[in-house]
Amino acid sequence: MSRTIIRVPHNKTENEIKNLVEPFLMQNSFSRLLYNNIEEVWRKGTGMMTAMQYIKLEYEENTLILSAWIQDGVGNVIGGKERDLSGITGVIPKKSLKKTIEQIRQLL
Repeated sequence: MSRTIIRVPHNKTENEIKNLVEPFLMQNSFSRLLYNNIEEVWRKGTGMMTAMQYIKLEYEENTLILSAWIQDGVGNVIGGKERDLSGITGVIPKKSLKKTIEQIRQLL
């Protein structure tokens, strides 16, 4: 797996963070799904026109851990490999996902 991991410090409870971040993700066309039947993530896009964008939220005391990546392909079935947010491959969806992460940081 190739994911970008971002740690966001905060002083909120897990429920407060969920109440801020999850509606924000839904308003920005992300939907919650079970990725590879293992982990709960948020996905934007279908892979038809551009790479799908993924965000995984994990909670630690005083830290929100965001895992972010893009993936080529269609849906979760016919897909390419995960790509972190560095490099130039998939630059447009990567830029969009970086902006979303920055907006999440500002929410907290």
